Amino acid sequence: MTESEFETFMTSLRDPGTPHISPKRVINVLGIRAKDLTAISNPNGNVIIRDNQSTAKMQRCLRNLARIFSAARANHESPEQMVYWFMNYPLPQFYYRTAFEMYAAARTEELLSLLTANLHEARGAPRA
Repeated sequence: MTESEFETFMTSLRDPGTPHISPKRVINVLGIRAKDLTAISNPNGNVIIRDNQSTAKMQRCLRNLARIFSAARANHESPEQMVYWFMNYPLPQFYYRTAFEMYAAARTEELLSLLTANLHEARGAPRA
């Protein structure tokens, strides 16, 4: 996916007129329920999803999602393909859990390490 395509995709997730990622737009793109995103962002369940007044915890959660998408984009030809991979593709390195399941389990850093290693291998560089 090109830088321009990725930028357009990320802009589509932005809450218009704010510097925030819109939880409702993310829910729509991923095809998940609001309560699922709420549970991911705060397992205690006291985060409310709003268009313009998202909590800091929710935004931190959504920024982690943006980090994953940014790392994954090099391996995908389109945003749709990337989202399909994120939601459905089993990763053998994580006992065949999907990237979404890893994200939901707050294992963003492990997932990013895998994506970075895969990118280095694809470019022929040795692992760090």
